[in-house]
Amino acid sequence: MLIKQSDYHRIYRIINSLLINENADPATACMYFSTFGAFILEQHYKIKATPKGGLAAYNLGGTLILFADYREDGYVTGAGENFHCWVEADGWVIDFMAPAFSETARELSVPPKMFQRPLSSMASSINNLGQSGDFFYQAEPEATARRFAAWHKHAMIGDMATIAANWFRKSPKQLLTSISVADQNGKLKKVPLSGNALVGAW
Repeated sequence: MLIKQSDYHRIYRIINSLLINENADPATACMYFSTFGAFILEQHYKIKATPKGGLAAYNLGGTLILFADYREDGYVTGAGENFHCWVEADGWVIDFMAPAFSETARELSVPPKMFQRPLSSMASSINNLGQSGDFFYQAEPEATARRFAAWHKHAMIGDMATIAANWFRKSPKQLLTSISVADQNGKLKKVPLSGNALVGAW
């Protein structure tokens, strides 16, 4: 593993908590999870981590989850509205949003687990997801670059990433159970650490 499960859980919970504080839905916030997660990896682990975006498909306990749009020719693409984001670092792929998948698809019973796998273990195609834990990514660099360019114009994005990195501590160091964050009017607001408890890894 690139990072310990306890540290993965901390990163997920920190980003989750900041999103809830901003009234954002963690179940649809893959750009935040991938960007802030990559930033924390670079700041605390000195690992070159890159957020990627595009088509993502998972077999999670027999439940197939697909982030993609169907094209007119019957194929699927991750360049449309139904895209997903993940992190690639040192030959590993990490999806810090995976513990929130149970909220993405409430009608599906997907337990909150860590998703951190060697890139070399990725399925050869979207049609080869026969076992639990199988996954397939197809990055769409141009569509992702356009999306992130518009997204990064929001000033608070950089501030939130910095807050997330400052909040994080590698285990076994003590992690603060809450922090105070100033809103746009300069008023301090307490942000409690929150998020699903992990029940293992995919």
